[in-house]
Amino acid sequence: MSGAETSLTSTVPTSDPSLLRRQCEQLSRWAFTDFEQAKELLDELATQITPQTPFDIRLAYHSNAAFLDNQWHRYEPAIEHAKQAIAILESLAKAPALAEMWADLAAIYLNRRDWRSAEKALDRARRYLNKTSPPSIRAHVACREGFLHLHLGNHRQALDALMEAQKGMLSLDEKTGSLKDFYIQTLIFSGLGDLYERLDEKAKSLEAYRRVLPIVERHGLRPRLSWHYLNAGRAAMAQQDVAQAQACFEKVMEVVGEGESEARTHALGNLGILALLNDDVKQAEALFDLAAKEYENPSKPADFTNLSKIESWRAGLFSQTNDLKKAGYYLERSWEMGQKGQDLYHLSQIAQNLAALKNQEKNFEEAYEWQLQASDLAARHFHQLRDREREEIEARHQLERNRQEAQMAKLRVASLQLRALRAQMNPHFMFNALNAIQGLITSGRNNEAESYLAKFAKMMRHTLEYSDLEVVALEQEIEFLERYLDINRKLRFRERLHYQIIPPRGVDLTDLNVPTMILQPFVENAIEHGIRPRQEGNLHIEFQLTENGQSLRCIIEDDGVGYNKGREKQKEGAAFQSHRSRGMDITRERLTLLHQLQKHEPGDFIRIQDLGDLTHGERSGTRVEVLLPVLESD
Repeated sequence: MSGAETSLTSTVPTSDPSLLRRQCEQLSRWAFTDFEQAKELLDELATQITPQTPFDIRLAYHSNAAFLDNQWHRYEPAIEHAKQAIAILESLAKAPALAEMWADLAAIYLNRRDWRSAEKALDRARRYLNKTSPPSIRAHVACREGFLHLHLGNHRQALDALMEAQKGMLSLDEKTGSLKDFYIQTLIFSGLGDLYERLDEKAKSLEAYRRVLPIVERHGLRPRLSWHYLNAGRAAMAQQDVAQAQACFEKVMEVVGEGESEARTHALGNLGILALLNDDVKQAEALFDLAAKEYENPSKPADFTNLSKIESWRAGLFSQTNDLKKAGYYLERSWEMGQKGQDLYHLSQIAQNLAALKNQEKNFEEAYEWQLQASDLAARHFHQLRDREREEIEARHQLERNRQEAQMAKLRVASLQLRALRAQMNPHFMFNALNAIQGLITSGRNNEAESYLAKFAKMMRHTLEYSDLEVVALEQEIEFLERYLDINRKLRFRERLHYQIIPPRGVDLTDLNVPTMILQPFVENAIEHGIRPRQEGNLHIEFQLTENGQSLRCIIEDDGVGYNKGREKQKEGAAFQSHRSRGMDITRERLTLLHQLQKHEPGDFIRIQDLGDLTHGERSGTRVEVLLPVLESD
C-alpha cells in the first residue's frame, strides 16, 4: 500500500468515480506534456485515492505517479507506486500491461543505477510477452533492455535491442499511438544517439538526436525535453554545425523547467563557448556568469564539478584575450572547486592548463609541479576507468549468469511439466492398445498377445525411465519411436500403418545426443490427426545433420487428411485437443530454451505445412520440420 493510501482515514470522503476517471485521463496527458499541471493534479489525487477506489482509477494513478516520480528523480516513491500498479494488474491478469509496467519499473532501477534489479524487472517483463503481444509493448521492453546494455558498455547488445525496439515502432502512427508510445520512440532515438556517440560515429549520432526533435515538438512531449535539445546541440557541435548547435542550446533555455538546473547550466556553458568561437568575449562572459549563478549553493560533488567547469571556461575566455593574470585566477578557482568534485579527468585538464600557463609566465618550477599533478591525475583517472570497466565486466557477467540460471530454472520447470505429460501419454493410445491386446487374448492368439504386451510394457518402462533424462543418444530416441510406431501399426491399425525412419547419413547414432522424447508429440499428432481419420496411411521420418553439426533437422511426413483438415477435426475432440495443446506448447518452449542455452540464433524451430499447399493439391498430408539442438551428454 502506498503512503498516499495508508495515510488516509475513514473521514476522507469518497470522490465521484467519474470525476476521478476524468482527472486520471488528464494526468495521463499532462504526465507527458505539462509537468506543472501534472504535479498539481497528482497531489490532489493523492488525497482522494483510497483502497476502496475502483481498481482502474487506482491503476491509472499509481502508474502515472511512478512515471512522474521517476522523471523527478524521486526513485523510492516511484518504485512503490510501480509495485502498486503491478499488484493491481496481476489481480486482473493483463499480460501486455504487466509487461509494460515491469519495463517501467526497470526504467526506475536504471535511473537509480541498480543494474541487478533492472535486469530482474526486465526478466519479469519478458515473461508476459509472446508472439501475440502488441509490437509497441515489445518495443517498450526492448528499449529498456537497450539502455541497460548501454549503461553496462555492451554496445552490440545495446544496438540489437534498440534496433529491435525501433522495428517494433514502425507501425506507430498518429491515430494509433499514445503519448507514451511517442515518448518511448524518443528514448529509442536518444539511446541510439548516445550509442553512436560512444562509438565515435558523429554523423549517425547527430542524425539520431535530430530524429527526436520533430517527435517532441509535434506532440508537445515534456519528459527529458531539455536534454533532447542539449544532446542534439552537442552532436551538432561535434559536427561543427554551429548554427544548429546554437538553435538547440537556445531551445534548451526556452523549455528548461524547475529542477533541471544541470541542463540549463550545460546549455549556458555551451552557448558561452559558441560566443567565444564567434569572438564575442563580452557575451561569453555574461553567459558564463549566468551559468555560475545556477550553483550559488553547491551541495553535491556534481555541483562542484560543474562550477569548476564554468571557471575553466572563464579561464579560457581570458586566455583567448591574452589576459594571463585573470586566466590564472579562474584556473586556480576551477582547481579549488574541482577538488570537491569527483571528475579526475577534468582535474587533470585543469592542472595541464595551469602548467602551460606557468610555462608562458616563465615560472618553470611551478609549471613542472603542475605537470606532475596533471600526470598523477591522468594516471589515477586511468586506474579509475580500469576499475570501473572491471566492475562493469563483473556486472555483465553476473547478469549473464543470472539469465542463464533463470533459463535453467525455466527449463527445469518445463521438464517437470513434460515428465507429468509423459506419465499420462495420450489415453486414447493406451486404451486402444490394451483393448487390442485383450482382443488377441479372447480370440485365442495368446502368443501374439504376449509378444505385444511385452512390447507395450517395455515402451511404457522406457517412457518412465526417459522421464528422468534430459538427453539421450539419437539411437535410443529412434528405438523408442520404432516401438511406439510398431505398437500402433499392429494393435491400432491392423497392419495398415506403414512407417519408415531414416537416420542421418555418415554418423554414429550413439555419438549424437538429442533432447529425450521430444519428437513423440509430433509423431502422435501425425497418427491421430492425419492417419487415423483414414484408418490407414504412411509415415516417413528422416533425420538430417545440419552443415555446422550443431543441429539435427527431423522431417516428419504423413499422407493423411492434411494439416488444414486435421485442425478442423481437432475441434471435435476437446479433451484430446487440450492434451495436444499442452504437449505442443511445452515442447515448443523446451526447444526454444535448449537452443538458447546452446547460443543458437533465435528463430522458429518448428514448421508445420500442409502437403496439399506445397504440392498444389497433388498430395495430401502434413509435413513437420523440427530443428533439434545437438547436445552434450549428461
